[in-house]
Amino acid sequence: MTRTTMADPTTVTAATGRTASLLAFALRPVPRDASRAVRIATTLGIVFGAAMVASSAAIHLHLWRIGYRHIREIGPAFLFQWISGFALAAVLLFFRRLAVVAAGIGFCVGSVIALILSATVGFLGLHDGLDVPWANWSLASESSGAFVLLICAGVMMWRR
Repeated sequence: MTRTTMADPTTVTAATGRTASLLAFALRPVPRDASRAVRIATTLGIVFGAAMVASSAAIHLHLWRIGYRHIREIGPAFLFQWISGFALAAVLLFFRRLAVVAAGIGFCVGSVIALILSATVGFLGLHDGLDVPWANWSLASESSGAFVLLICAGVMMWRR
């Protein structure tokens, strides 16, 4: 015999409220209650972050085209990196929301970690050093993008 129970309405309402709160937090824009200078600086920071994500995507496209596509594990990873990077950069520019900024941070940090692993212990079957073409530019653009987007996320989470 199967027994069914009704959900407690207060539990359902609380869960729905938490979900709505989390969604509202993730979709938080540049704060409207901040000064004009802070809003402009945050927007410019997001634009800079988008440019650094696009820069990383362009580097991975170039490397994929000149031969990395033939490396078994790295080829598909570089393909995904440049496609997702260009898409994320566009989304950052058009939808300047906290969740998208967090995705940009994750993209940049993940790229830096993958590059450092590749340069030290190897990553997905590739063991390059930091002296390979484009490694330093990639590291600089992804690190600066993560740093600036992290500051922007902090501003976006801040409330007066």
